[in-house]
Amino acid sequence: MQAGGENEQTVEQMLKLTNGGDGLPFRRSGSAAFYQVVLYGVYTPFREPLGGSMRSYPRTSALVLIVALGFSAPATAAAPGWEHAGYDAENSFYNPGESAINAATVNGLTPRWSVTLRQDEGTCGGPSSPLVAGGLVIAPDDKGITSYRATTGRPAWRFNWDDPDDSSIPSMAVATGVLILGNGDCHSASDPDGMLTALNLTTGKVRWQVQPPTPVHSFVVDKGVVVVSGKSESDEATTVTYGAADGRERWRKPGFTSSSASSAGRILLTNGRSTSAVALPGGTVLWTKPQTWYAESATRTRFLVTTGAALSLVNAASGTLLWTAPGQQSELLATDGRRAYRAVDRKVSALDLRNGRVVWTRTLPSTANQPVRAGGLVYTGGPVLSAASGAVVNRGWHGQQVVTAGRIYLADGNRLTTWAPR
Repeated sequence: MQAGGENEQTVEQMLKLTNGGDGLPFRRSGSAAFYQVVLYGVYTPFREPLGGSMRSYPRTSALVLIVALGFSAPATAAAPGWEHAGYDAENSFYNPGESAINAATVNGLTPRWSVTLRQDEGTCGGPSSPLVAGGLVIAPDDKGITSYRATTGRPAWRFNWDDPDDSSIPSMAVATGVLILGNGDCHSASDPDGMLTALNLTTGKVRWQVQPPTPVHSFVVDKGVVVVSGKSESDEATTVTYGAADGRERWRKPGFTSSSASSAGRILLTNGRSTSAVALPGGTVLWTKPQTWYAESATRTRFLVTTGAALSLVNAASGTLLWTAPGQQSELLATDGRRAYRAVDRKVSALDLRNGRVVWTRTLPSTANQPVRAGGLVYTGGPVLSAASGAVVNRGWHGQQVVTAGRIYLADGNRLTTWAPR
């Protein structure tokens, strides 16, 4: 598809909206004229004390969406969220459904609520980017995890690490009503431990907990499974997969480490000599190439991989190398299916995903954070840029940001703040 205006969507972007993930509240069944009816819950909160504040619980009443058969009706968007660290299992850091905050409205945002995150002197964990799911904002803090009501900032529930002083910042993802956390200890260099913890998203109660055979260095949740890998001085590199619903081990591949990005249920495993793509949930090998690739980000058909000296685009289905851009490697990548956005030190660049050529580069006043793409904009942890041109649209906000449902959720130090249009 030829690049055009910011409202134009690629096939990949439309698939992302309609594949039953983050967009339409119905799924196709057979022909385009027939759809499944979806039942949604309407929440009415009631409260009880929670550590000096008010705790809210949802009551669920039924709201039935009636879809006529025999013709295609306009769709009502599903409740938006940000359920993975990188928005989706592709680690794209791109929210295609955001439209309320854009170049015309971003300069008129005001803070809606702000809270101080829990602190614990001496902890090795701490704050990171929040998730947004089920009407909640889920934020790591020094003691564990706190869930806040997205509209008000009121605490909903809290979860504490057994030992906050020896618990690292977790990787997080939401799958089918379960919040999955992957982290480990901090003080053992030779024999560090990993831990996976699954919490009920609504209540914060522990659903299951399991200790992988290695520390958790990579983490991805897709197709109903959790894939983690790691290694240490005392642990052989191993990739292990667990069921997201029950924590039961599904399969493992000793000698391999995995990437933290999935392309429509395909992930990359490498043993330092070659790289294989495997299909989730079962782990079937799809292809193997004599390259050492790590996928930093993906679309539903392609992997953005790094080799330490270059950034490359790889066909996810076949492993075909589509292009290589020497010197453009970065761990901080985002992609909207049209461009890749990379941050290195104070520079943020956009690369054309068709050929890897640099479209624009912007030098920031300070070091850039992970780029986030939403509403025609690129958020950098500093100035907000036009995705199309790199022009500065707003002086921006410091900290780690997610943008969804017409709000920016910003974690900066020990404060979590929400911004929205007036």
